[in-house]
Amino acid sequence: MSKTRDRIEGMEAPLYLFKVFTDDLSKGNPAACALFSEWPQTDVLQRIAYEAKQVVTAFVVPAAQPQQYQIRWFSCQQEINLCGHGTLAAAALLRQLKGPGHYQFFSDCGDLEVTAIAEALVMRLPQWRSVSVNTPYALTTYQPVECFQTRDLVLVLPDEHAVRQFQPDMQQIRQLPQHALIVTAFRAPDSYVLRYFAPAIGIDEDIATGSAQCSLAPYWAAKTALAELKVQQLSAIPADFAVFIKSQQLYLKTQAVPCPYLTESTMT
Repeated sequence: MSKTRDRIEGMEAPLYLFKVFTDDLSKGNPAACALFSEWPQTDVLQRIAYEAKQVVTAFVVPAAQPQQYQIRWFSCQQEINLCGHGTLAAAALLRQLKGPGHYQFFSDCGDLEVTAIAEALVMRLPQWRSVSVNTPYALTTYQPVECFQTRDLVLVLPDEHAVRQFQPDMQQIRQLPQHALIVTAFRAPDSYVLRYFAPAIGIDEDIATGSAQCSLAPYWAAKTALAELKVQQLSAIPADFAVFIKSQQLYLKTQAVPCPYLTESTMT
């Protein structure tokens, strides 16, 4: 079983590890997650996330109805908001423990839904409204063809090569008022690529980012008039998924697999 067991202020819960946005353990974005019967203190959750040493650790507790859960996400440094890949890891955990189903996750940063079946995880995402902005002076050297913001700042670059060759200045990005910086470009005939940088929350470059699609999928769907798009995040570790819009709702389709635990630790 892919887990460690942590004793937390009288509660004991396994800490599970998953690779998300892949069905191959050599790819994808790692996330830890745990299911509790009630919330531990925030500082305890942060300590678990720090010791887990994963990009994100997701924690869930049951809500009012079956298949409804409250969720929170932590990087090694701090609590973060609306983490798609952490939510997918939590859905994979519930699929493993409770069986396939339609799971709802509630948070202070927004609600998410994931249909978790054996073949796939399909997550419904919000579509964030974008606002065109002037490119910050420090980023004009990258010559974006468009710049807009949602929660994140997005630079649309001329082509995939420009995204691959993008050289981030983490100090500059850390000073941005937005949550993160995304660079993106279209790949004909039906795909887009991206990279995602969030050094302010301890993630210099993310491997695969679900929440980034809240900004990018509506933008590229409007630009291309395509209802379904393939997505590749051009990080060091391959990650592929698809997004589609159905009945004006945005969905992300991918997979997650359990991976062997890295450490044994006990919280007291």
